[in-house]
Amino acid sequence: MPITQNKHSFWFKASILSISIDSTVSGVVSGAIPLMVKSFPNAPQSIVESISSLPSLAIMLAVIISPFVTNKIGYRKTVLIGLAISFLAGIAPTFSPNIYLILAFRFIFGLGIGLLNPLSYSIVAYFYDNDERSQMYGLIGTVSNFASWILTGLVGVLLQFSWHYSFLTYFVLLAILILVYFVLPEMDIKTEVKKEKSHKNNFLAMDHRVYYLAVVMFFLFMVWMTFNQKFGLLVTGKGYGNASQATYILSLTAPVGMIIGIFFGLLHKWLKNILLPLAMFMMALLLLVTAASNSLIVSTFGVVFAAAFFTCCSTSVFLRVSEITPKALNNAASSIELIVVNVGIFVAPYFMSLVGNTLGNNNPDMMLAVCAAILIVLVIAMILGHFLTRNQHQAQSTISQE
Repeated sequence: MPITQNKHSFWFKASILSISIDSTVSGVVSGAIPLMVKSFPNAPQSIVESISSLPSLAIMLAVIISPFVTNKIGYRKTVLIGLAISFLAGIAPTFSPNIYLILAFRFIFGLGIGLLNPLSYSIVAYFYDNDERSQMYGLIGTVSNFASWILTGLVGVLLQFSWHYSFLTYFVLLAILILVYFVLPEMDIKTEVKKEKSHKNNFLAMDHRVYYLAVVMFFLFMVWMTFNQKFGLLVTGKGYGNASQATYILSLTAPVGMIIGIFFGLLHKWLKNILLPLAMFMMALLLLVTAASNSLIVSTFGVVFAAAFFTCCSTSVFLRVSEITPKALNNAASSIELIVVNVGIFVAPYFMSLVGNTLGNNNPDMMLAVCAAILIVLVIAMILGHFLTRNQHQAQSTISQE
C-alpha cells in the first residue's frame, strides 16, 4: 500500500516522474545490434536489427488501448501491470539463445511500455494544476533525457562483457515498479467521470482543440526527425565537418532538453500560451540558420537552440492538452498526441522525400528550409485560429446579451 499521500513530497513526485523513463528505455539496447548480428549469422541482418524497431509497433498498438484499460482498472494498476510486463519481457533476452524468441520478448516489452506511455502526463494532470503542473511537465522531459543519457552509458559498459548483459539495463523498470507500488495511490477515475457527466469518456467527445494540437504535434515531430536525419548529411555534404562531429553535436540535444525541462515551469509562467507559437517561430529561424551554415560553430548554435525551442514546443502542447481536457479524458487525449507523434516520426522520411521530388531538390539544406516553412505555416495558423476563436466568443457573448 502507498506510504505517503502528500502529493507535494519528493517521493510522491519522484514516483510519477519515474514513469516517464519508460519513453526512453526502448531503444537504449540498440548498441548491442552489431554484436547480436555476429551471434546470429544464420538470421537475416534486418531481422536482428528489428530488435530496436519492433517495440515501436507494439507501443503504437498499446497506446491505442491504454485509455480503455485505465477506464477499467484505473491508472495505478495499469502502471503496475505495464511496468511488470516491460520489466520481465525486457530482461528475458538476457537468458534467450534464440533470435526469434528475443523478438517475441521485444514485442511484449513494447506492449508494456505502450500501456505506460501516456500515463506520466495523465497522472501529473490528475494531481496537479496551474504552475505546479507546468513545472512537473517540464521535469518529465528532464527525467526522460537524463535517464536516456545514463542508461545508454550503462549499456555501453555492459556490452564489454556480453550483448546478453545489455538487457539487464531494464532492471531500472523493477526499481520504478517498487517505487510506484509503495508511493503512488490509486486514482479514482470513475469518480471523475461521474463529476463530469457532460463528457462521454471516448475519443469522439474530445475537445476539438485536442485534434488541432495533434496536427501540430504531427508536423512538429516530423520536422524534428527530419532535422536529425538531415543534419549529418548537411555537415558532411558541405564539407565543413565529418559524421563523428555531426553526431557529437546532435548528442548535445539531450542535456539541452534536461536544462529546458527544469526551467519550463518558469517560462510558461511568464509567457503562458504565447510560448508555443513563439518557440515554434524561433525554431523555424534556427533551422534556416543551420541550413545556411558553413561552419561547425554556427551549426552547433543552431542545433542547441533549436533543441531548446523544440522542447518548449512539445511540452507546451502536452500541457495545453491537459488544460483543455477534463481529467476523465486526459489519458485518451495524451494517447492521441502520442499516436500522431509516432506516425509523424514514421512518415517523416517518406513525406520529405515526396516534397523534395516535387520541388526537384532533395538537398539537406532545402529540406531544412521546407521544415522551417512548415513551422511558420503552423504559427500563422495558430495565430489566425486564436483571433477567429476570440471573435466567435465575442459574437456569441453579444448575442446572449441581446
